[in-house]
Amino acid sequence: IVCIIWIQIYYLQRGIVLNTDSISFDLGCNFDYKLFDFVDQYDKKHAITSFFGKLKHDGLPGGRTASTIPDFTLDQFADYVKECTKRDITFNYLINPLSMDQNELDPVVGKEIRTFIHTMYDMGIRAFTLNSPILIKYIKREFKDVFVTLGLYAYPTTIQHIEYWRNWGVDEITLDHSFNRRFDLLRQLLTQYKDTDLHLRVIANNLCLRECPFRLAHGCFVGHSEPEKLSMDYSLVNCAYKKVTHPAAILTAEFIRPEDVHYYRELAEETGNKNFSIKLIDRTRTTDFLHKVVKSYMEESYDGNLLDIVNWPQAKTIATRPDQAGAVGAGGPPAGMPPIGAGGPPKGAPDMRWMDKLKPEAMMAYGRTMHLPKFYVDNKKLDGFLEHFIKNNKCSESLCVNDILENGETAPNACAHCSAWAKKVISYDENEVAQWKQLCSGVLRSIEDGSIYKET
Repeated sequence: IVCIIWIQIYYLQRGIVLNTDSISFDLGCNFDYKLFDFVDQYDKKHAITSFFGKLKHDGLPGGRTASTIPDFTLDQFADYVKECTKRDITFNYLINPLSMDQNELDPVVGKEIRTFIHTMYDMGIRAFTLNSPILIKYIKREFKDVFVTLGLYAYPTTIQHIEYWRNWGVDEITLDHSFNRRFDLLRQLLTQYKDTDLHLRVIANNLCLRECPFRLAHGCFVGHSEPEKLSMDYSLVNCAYKKVTHPAAILTAEFIRPEDVHYYRELAEETGNKNFSIKLIDRTRTTDFLHKVVKSYMEESYDGNLLDIVNWPQAKTIATRPDQAGAVGAGGPPAGMPPIGAGGPPKGAPDMRWMDKLKPEAMMAYGRTMHLPKFYVDNKKLDGFLEHFIKNNKCSESLCVNDILENGETAPNACAHCSAWAKKVISYDENEVAQWKQLCSGVLRSIEDGSIYKET
């Protein structure tokens, strides 16, 4: 203990702040300087050691729809990185789409990508999140002091995958959501890699469908999005429709509540693994949303609607430039459509892709799907929910009642744990849900059959 205190005094005298927690946190960044204030206010252990994000106009795909990314110039970004460095916060730059569309191999574009990576390095970036095997090899060979994180879209779902990527040279692996509630497997991983330099991290507040079969399709869609044009995100609308129709699907999603962070800290301490972290999203969200996320996860408590701090699609929480007066969410009615009430489309909202061919009423309907019915998931009533998975997780062998099993279906391996809890902790207005579902099903159908487009 005396040795630890002397080490802390040594670093403090040199302006270096040490993480005194046994785990660390990575925070999604929308480029608002207020994030630093939130970290100063709530992160008493200095456990938030990294911000992550990317520029809207870097010419590179990523893991989020480009049109929803806050807009920052290269010079503004350089200043932001300097502020991170001053505070001993690593900025992890994302080049993390599911597919690079073979651009790494393009003789012109490939060179531009490598030049951009050098520009980021010269700006002070010493960490990148990547999924491309080619870029991983290039960066690890080109820069000896760069930390490479493997992104979620690489989908490392087994120990074999993890070992493959470790041998490929990555320094950190973002684990698939399925690991979050597999404490037996997490314990095995943390034990296996505790004496190595491999870092492991889980994502706390994403809300993807459990073992979503459409995740590859959605990842391809997102990676091919355009910065200035909003595409109709079929997978996002379909995901929301599934959760609104079957609320148990909200609880089967492998989120980590603030109150349950201690289980993961205890697992790291039990195994002696000092390289375990929790990722807090989302970089496309408003500063108010990120404020709630930082506060709740640092205090390990949130008294309110769980959907306020997880990646639940809400137009009001999608960020644009955080420092622009009157900034609006990009999830609202798209620009170019007939007015909805007074004032028409919000200023600064992106155009729709193929807008000249889309029916105005189709654009209106799609915009309204992002205004979901009001669901309330009482976070405090979820105390005790996770114990089922800690003690007896058989999710890999089970079918979820009122989620995978729909409309009263059953099976010998049916599990109703999340369904039973959903009835206790989730409330909503049935009439509002019915109206939204009618709208949403029409939008999904019109995308499927092409009736969103004008007759030619």
